[in-house]
Amino acid sequence: MAKKCDLRHLFRNKRSELSSDEISSASTLILNQIINGKLIKGKLVMIYISSQNHQELPTDGLFLLSEHYDVCVPKAVNKNGSMEAIMWSKDMPTRINEWGIKEPLSDIYIEPEKIDTVIVPLICFDKLGHRIGFGKGYYDRFLERCSKEVKTIGLSYFEPVDKITNIEITDIALDIVITPKNTYRF
Repeated sequence: MAKKCDLRHLFRNKRSELSSDEISSASTLILNQIINGKLIKGKLVMIYISSQNHQELPTDGLFLLSEHYDVCVPKAVNKNGSMEAIMWSKDMPTRINEWGIKEPLSDIYIEPEKIDTVIVPLICFDKLGHRIGFGKGYYDRFLERCSKEVKTIGLSYFEPVDKITNIEITDIALDIVITPKNTYRF
């Protein structure tokens, strides 16, 4: 059992030690599990645009899902943890925000209740489906606004820790987390 801040530090360091081959392999293995396991629910899926600055698990391959689903992406709208969803297209104009994350320029937002599945970035997770992100609460605030039936899928390089000790009432547990080796359902 460990606290969020300790785990965040530990797993960010572990991420930084991954080779480009390990990162590419992990992304491919996870994409295959999503497709072969038919894990996407509904028609509208939100996929984060991965950030190399944060060594996030690459999501480039997930955008191939746009052949079968409508895809939207997140956009941070302020520094207070507010995020919105924007419809994605291959030629969508983007910019790099102050945290080094690519996001759409558009301000035409999708109602969160309309999203069926949200692919959620994380640094690590525990055996109960709780995740640790970067600590700003953007996804927890956004997921709170989604339908109660929204399916949440986290992507992780690493297997779960036993338990994160300082989970808050505002932290939203995930339904599924996929690692290169396993699919965890909560």
